[in-house]
Amino acid sequence: MTRRDTPYYILIGLLSVQVAYGGYWAINDISARIGLWPDAALAAAFVQSLTLTQEVLFFSHVVMNLVTLVLVLRGKRWALPAFVLSFVLDRAEWVIMGSNNLFSTMVNVDAWTLFSFTLQGAIIAMLVFLTFEGRLR
Repeated sequence: MTRRDTPYYILIGLLSVQVAYGGYWAINDISARIGLWPDAALAAAFVQSLTLTQEVLFFSHVVMNLVTLVLVLRGKRWALPAFVLSFVLDRAEWVIMGSNNLFSTMVNVDAWTLFSFTLQGAIIAMLVFLTFEGRLR
């Protein structure tokens, strides 16, 4: 590994965290739907609080995270627009989720939002850097 490779490997690490982060929330969503939560009433209330639009935005975002990681591993410049789309899908879903009072009582929304924004901002910065450096073609 050379110094020139370091930003690329940092990006792979950040994207891996992003994929795991999305996967974590997807597993929570799916587990509520199939009855794996210890509190069945809370799981049912959570599922009922979600709209179809919100679920489409969320799961599309999760898939686009994985698509972006694959594109970066293949060295493709399409990783940048793919991740920007993932970011927009995620932010749109978070706007909807922000008005979900049940979800707001279940998790520390502010902390998760700060983590998510910071991670996504770092990924976008690394994608822009590597694209303009010519590492992603």
